[in-house]
Amino acid sequence: MSGDTAFDWRAAALGLSGGYDGDRPAIARLWAFWGGGTDYNPADRALGEKVAARFPQIEALARQRLAFRSRVVRALVGEGIDQILVAGVDMPMYSDVHAIAQSVNPDVRVVYADADELVMLYVGACLFSDRADTCGFVHAGLDDPRAVLAGAADTLDLDRPVAVLLINSLDVLSDPQAVAAISAFRTALAAGSHIAFCHLTAEYDQGLAGLGSMCAGITPGPPCVRNPAALGAFCAGMKLLARGPVSAPARRPESDLRPVPASGDLWCGVGVLS
Repeated sequence: MSGDTAFDWRAAALGLSGGYDGDRPAIARLWAFWGGGTDYNPADRALGEKVAARFPQIEALARQRLAFRSRVVRALVGEGIDQILVAGVDMPMYSDVHAIAQSVNPDVRVVYADADELVMLYVGACLFSDRADTCGFVHAGLDDPRAVLAGAADTLDLDRPVAVLLINSLDVLSDPQAVAAISAFRTALAAGSHIAFCHLTAEYDQGLAGLGSMCAGITPGPPCVRNPAALGAFCAGMKLLARGPVSAPARRPESDLRPVPASGDLWCGVGVLS
């Protein structure tokens, strides 16, 4: 399902067991709202509008996430990567990771992993009806990287290089959780694997550090900002491509469907395992 067709979140939530709170804002749906999609519920919209009023750049940052995601997927698949693990699902709006990757190489295998039950219900119901042979999904978040890897192994060959996308997941983890997640991937994945990430900073708007308190009730979350030096430290043990963490538009810039500003508080990097 694409962003021009709304998903019935309330009806889907009623089908979940265990008292799932479908009215609680979720990070994936907030990014969808900020990025111009339609797949969010009223609680997401209410919080999203409040955040955007205080931090107008958040909508540009949401578009930068998608633009970086598209660029890095096309680049890595073009360089021969044919397995992708998406840890932290971005709600579909313009194109999904598997669609981007398979437009370059139809044989690319993609696994989506997220702890949000409703997001994963969306993924299972809407994305893979005709992709069951090349796509899989895992109900686990980046705070449990071993569960993510164990589930991914059902679809991916972890003895061969894998590209891991951490596009909206690192900035909702504590420092110990983020270090543990990246360490687990470094240990488990084959040499030649890549880890690509985006993360919020406050290099241009120091007030963005207040985003965490505004989003205290979201799941997972709340998001935090880190400085570029901290992001570089997460990548210890990997070879960082280009100049290391940089503002997202500066990472392999190219023409995108939607314009993005030349600078902003979304920084990204790509590391290679040796």
